[in-house]
Amino acid sequence: MLTVKDIRNSFVDFFKERQHRIVPSSPLIPKDDPTLLFTTAGMVQFKPMFAGTAELEYTRAASVQKCFRTSDLERVGRTKRHCTFFEMLGNFSFGDYFKKEAIEFAWDFSTNVIGFPKSDIWISIYKDDDEAFEIWNKTVGIPAERIVRLGKEDNFWGPAGDTGACGPCSELYLDRGPDFGCGSPGCKPGCDCERFLEFWNLVFNQFNQDINGKLHPLPRTGIDTGMGLERLATLVQNVDSIYQTDELASLVDFVAEQAGVKYKGDNITPVNVLVEHARALTFAIADGAYPSNEGRGYVLRRILRRALRYARQIGVREPFVYRIVDPIVSAMGGFYPEIIPAAKNIKNLLEGEEERFLETLDTGMNRLNELMNAAEKSGAKQISGKEAFVLYDTYGFPLEMTMEIAGEKNLLVDTAGFESEMNKQRERGKQSWKSADAGAEKLYGEIAKKAGATKFLGYEVEKSESEITALATDKLTDALKTGDKGLVVLAQTPFYGESGGQTGDTGMIESGSGAKFKVIDTKKTNDTFIHIGEVIAGSFKTGKRVNAGIDSTRRNLIRANHTATHLLQAALRKTLGGHVKQAGSLVEPDRFRFDFSHFNPLSEAEISEVEKIVNEKIWEAHTVTTEVMPIDKATAKGALAVFDEKYGDTVRVVSVPGFSMELCGGTHVDNTGKIGVFKILKEGSPGAGIRRIEGVTLRGVFEKFAKQTEIISNIIKDMNITVEDLPKKFADLMDRNNKLEKEIKKIKSANLASNVDSLMADAPVVNGVKIIVRAFDDLSADDLKNLSDIVRGKEPLSVTCFGSKADGKALLLFAATKQAVGKGIDCGSMIKAVSKIVGGGGGGKKDMAQAGGKSPEALPRALEEAAKIAKNAVGSR
Repeated sequence: MLTVKDIRNSFVDFFKERQHRIVPSSPLIPKDDPTLLFTTAGMVQFKPMFAGTAELEYTRAASVQKCFRTSDLERVGRTKRHCTFFEMLGNFSFGDYFKKEAIEFAWDFSTNVIGFPKSDIWISIYKDDDEAFEIWNKTVGIPAERIVRLGKEDNFWGPAGDTGACGPCSELYLDRGPDFGCGSPGCKPGCDCERFLEFWNLVFNQFNQDINGKLHPLPRTGIDTGMGLERLATLVQNVDSIYQTDELASLVDFVAEQAGVKYKGDNITPVNVLVEHARALTFAIADGAYPSNEGRGYVLRRILRRALRYARQIGVREPFVYRIVDPIVSAMGGFYPEIIPAAKNIKNLLEGEEERFLETLDTGMNRLNELMNAAEKSGAKQISGKEAFVLYDTYGFPLEMTMEIAGEKNLLVDTAGFESEMNKQRERGKQSWKSADAGAEKLYGEIAKKAGATKFLGYEVEKSESEITALATDKLTDALKTGDKGLVVLAQTPFYGESGGQTGDTGMIESGSGAKFKVIDTKKTNDTFIHIGEVIAGSFKTGKRVNAGIDSTRRNLIRANHTATHLLQAALRKTLGGHVKQAGSLVEPDRFRFDFSHFNPLSEAEISEVEKIVNEKIWEAHTVTTEVMPIDKATAKGALAVFDEKYGDTVRVVSVPGFSMELCGGTHVDNTGKIGVFKILKEGSPGAGIRRIEGVTLRGVFEKFAKQTEIISNIIKDMNITVEDLPKKFADLMDRNNKLEKEIKKIKSANLASNVDSLMADAPVVNGVKIIVRAFDDLSADDLKNLSDIVRGKEPLSVTCFGSKADGKALLLFAATKQAVGKGIDCGSMIKAVSKIVGGGGGGKKDMAQAGGKSPEALPRALEEAAKIAKNAVGSR
C-alpha cells in the first residue's frame, strides 16, 4: 500500500522525469495578492505566469502546495473529507503543452503509478469541450459512456480569488462500486452519492478574469491541474475517511490517547476537529499568520476556538491543541522543513491563546445555553444580534461559532443585529479620532493629484535644485508668504518622505532671493513627496526654482538606526529561529522600534546574544550594498520582505553580504561601522504573537549614557557616598525597607482580620456556598488577597468578590475555595466577564483571579454583576 509520503514522492518524481520544474510550495500567506487571505490552490503562486505579467524561467512545473480554505468550516470534522488545510498536487504548463499532454499525463500517473484500474475511471468534461472528448475517447480510449458532459458550475474552474487565469476543465473520477451508490440506474459523475469520487481536476486555462469579472484571452494558454492529496490517499489506501489515511490516522491515535477516549461514536467528530484544526494552525502560524481579531488572524482564532469547543465534548478542559504540534511536525516536517524550527513558537502561541479563551469558555457556554433554552421555551427562532455580540465581546465567541452551536438546536442568529452592535462599538472607538487628521489626508491627496509624482534623489544627494509644483496652506494655493505654515511639493527632492517605518526628513528649502521654508517633516502620498513646514523669510510661488537641502546630521542618525534594524532582524533569526519576521518598525534619529513575530519574551541571555551579534557586525565594518532588481529575482535570492507591505515589480535590495538581505526603500549607511554601537533598551509585546524591541545607536546611546551618569551622580552626591559604595548602600536601604513593609503588613492584616466576621455575617448562602461581596477604599491587590485568604481559611465553602478604589483606579480580586470551585465557581471567567465594566481587563484561574480598570466609579456595578454570576453558577448545580 502506498503511504501518503509515497504518493507525494511518486508525484514529484513522475513530473520531474517529464521535464517539469519542481517548485516548492509557496507560503499559506499569498505574496502580492490582495484578493486572497490565504493560498487556496496550487496555481496561486503561478497567477502572474498564467496572466503573462511575469517573465518565464520555465514553461512547465509541478508542486505539492499547502492550501487553506474555510468556506465549509462548519462541516470540517463532521464529514469524511472536508478540510481547512490540505495539500494539492498539481502540474502546470505556461504556453508549453495543452489538453492532449495534460490528459495523457493524468491517465499515465493514475493507472501506471497509482494503479487505479482503467475500467474504474470515469471522466467529466465541460459541456461544449469537444476537443477534450476526442482526446479522452480516441487517444486514451475511454468509452463514450464513461465520459460525462457537465455545465459551467461543475466543469469551468477559477479564478483563485477575484482575478486570474480560468477556463474549462476535465475531472477524473474513481468508481467505488454500487455499494457506495444511490441505486439509481443513471448514477454517474455529477450525482450527489458517494459512488463516484473526483480525484483530479485538469483546468485548461484559456482566459484571464479581471476585477470586473470579464474574461480576456490569455496571452498564452496553460494547464493548471489539482489533486487533493488527502482525498487521493483515501482512494489509494481504500479507506472511507481522510482521518483513516496513514498520516492523519497517527494523529487521530495521538489525540484519542491523550484525551483518554475511544475513537468511536460521538467522539469521532471532536477528535477529527482537533486533528484537522491543529494541523491547519500549525502550518498557518509557521508561515507567519497569528491569531487576532482582524483578517486572517480572525480566521485562525475562530478555528482554534472551534477546536476548544469540541475538545470540551470529550472532556478536555485545559489547553490541548498545542500538544498536537509535535506529532504533526514528526509526521510532516520531513517534507515541510519550515515547520520544524517554528514548532516551539507555535506551541507557545497556541497555549497562550487557549488559556485566554478557556478562562471565559465555560461562562460563555453557560450564557449561550441559557439563551437557547429560553428561545426553546418561548418558541423563538433566533438568538438576538445584541446577545450574539455580548458573547463575542465579553466571552470571545466568534459569531460563526455561535451560529454553529445555535444551528445544532435549529436556531438562527440575527447577524444583521450583530453587525449593528459591532458598528456601534467601532464608532465608540473612533471618538478620540481627530477630524483634523482626515482634513490633512484629504489635503495631501489634493496636492498630490495637482503636483504628480516627485523624483526622489535622496539616495545619491543631500542637496538639489528643483521647481515648486504645488503649494498649500489649509487648501491649495499658488503662493506662501512669511509666517505661513503650509505644504510644498517639488519636482524632485533629496527629502525622504515618511514610509516603511522611517520618519521623514527635515531641512530647508531656499530661493535665490533669500526666501526660506523650514521643513519640519516630509510625508509621502503614493509617489508624491510633501514637505511640511513654515515660511520663515520671504515668499514662494509655484513654478519658481528653489534649492532643497536636508538636515544631514539627522539623516546620518536615521541611516544608522535603519541599518541597525536590518542587522537586528538577522540576529534575531539567527538566535531565535527562521520564524522571526518583521511585523512593523519605527526609525527615528534618536531611537528605533522593531516589531517581529515571536511568542515568548526574550530572556536576558537571548537579548545579550542578539546585542553581541549586532555589535560584532558593526565593529567588523561590513560594506552595505544596495541593488535594484525585479522582485521575483530578489525573493529568489532570499531577500526578506515586510509582512503586508506592498511592493512594485522592481525593488531595492539592501544587503550586508553574507548576513542580511532585505527589500527596503529606506536610507542606509554604506558601512556598518558608521552605526557605532547598538543597545537594546526595552523588550515587550504590543499584541499576541508579536514582540517589540526598542533600542538606540550613536546619539541615542550617548544621551542614554549621559542621563544615567547624571542620575547616579546626583544620588551619590545626595547620599554623600562614592560610586563604589552605591551597591552596598542600596542593598542596606532595601533590606530596611522590606522589614518596615513586613511590620506594616502585619498591622494591616490584624486590622483586616478583625473585620472578617462582620463581612461573613451578612453574606448570602446559595446552594451551601457563602458569597461575600464588598468594595473597599485604598486597599492594594495584596491586601485584597490577604483578606480573601482569611475568609477562605474560616469558611471552606465560600467565594469572595472584592473591589478597591486605589490611586484613582479600580482593583478587582475574586477568590474561591476548592469546594466552591467544585460547586461551579470559576473566578477567571467571572473576572473576564466583569472587568470591562470598570474599563479594564484581567484574568486568572478558577480559584483566584484579578483585574484592574480605569473606572473606579463603576466598582459597585461590577461587583453586583459578579455576585449575580456567582449565584447563577452555584445555583445551577
